[in-house]
Amino acid sequence: MVIENMVKDDVHSVWEIENACFSQPWSEQAFYDELTNPYGVTLVAKCDGVVAGFLNVRDVCGEIYINNIAVSEKFRGRGLGQALLLELEKREFVFITLEVRESNFPAISLYEKMGYEKIGLRKNFYEKPVENAILMTKFKLKD
Repeated sequence: MVIENMVKDDVHSVWEIENACFSQPWSEQAFYDELTNPYGVTLVAKCDGVVAGFLNVRDVCGEIYINNIAVSEKFRGRGLGQALLLELEKREFVFITLEVRESNFPAISLYEKMGYEKIGLRKNFYEKPVENAILMTKFKLKD
């Protein structure tokens, strides 16, 4: 597995994973737009040259907001989500925060294992289906 920044040739594959994993996916154009977003970072995990997962964030002065993280179904269970998060954590950050569906137990378990804390609940945050979001944050430890 290799993790690198998304390039133009990766966009369609990233969008296909997004479309398969989320009930309200971003458009393919939105991912093209991320290539020139000065605050946007999209990492891709590749297995044998194939985009198997991705992570998209906003990084504003070390405050990192995870927009999307997804792994293609056929590549799940191989640690790609964790590897993407670990790569993200190599960046300088004050905190990393995200929302996760209340029913997404595998993701919640991964985030907790990696030191993310449940800090809030956003009622009816998701649509299709309507569901609460758990707000989880990891704070950088002081050196």
